[in-house]
Amino acid sequence: MTTKDFAIGVLSVTTVILFAALLIIQNVAPQQALALGQNERSGDYIVSAAQLDDTAELLLVVEAAQQRMNVYGFNVAAGQIELVQQLDLAPLQRVGQPRPAAPRRER
Repeated sequence: MTTKDFAIGVLSVTTVILFAALLIIQNVAPQQALALGQNERSGDYIVSAAQLDDTAELLLVVEAAQQRMNVYGFNVAAGQIELVQQLDLAPLQRVGQPRPAAPRRER
C-alpha cells in the first residue's frame, strides 16, 4: 500500500462520516427559540419579552416619558409583528404612591 492509496482511503472515510453527520443534522427537528425574560433599557424605552403560552411570546415596549406601554405579538398568518394592545401606565403610578402624611393637630 502506497502513501497515495492510504490518503485516498482516509479522505473517503472522512467524506462518508461527514455526509452521515449532515444527513442526521438535517433530519433532526430544530428546537423553537424563545426569548423569554430578555430585557433591555435605552433612554426612555424599556423593551422586554413575555411568554403568552407554550407557543407564543409577546414583546413589551414601555416608553417611560409618556408612561405608555405597547404590547406586540407575531401574527403567523400575516407573517409580521402586530400591535396587540396599548396601555396607559399613568393611572398605575398613582396607585403605588404612599398616602400623604396627615397634618398634625396643635393643642
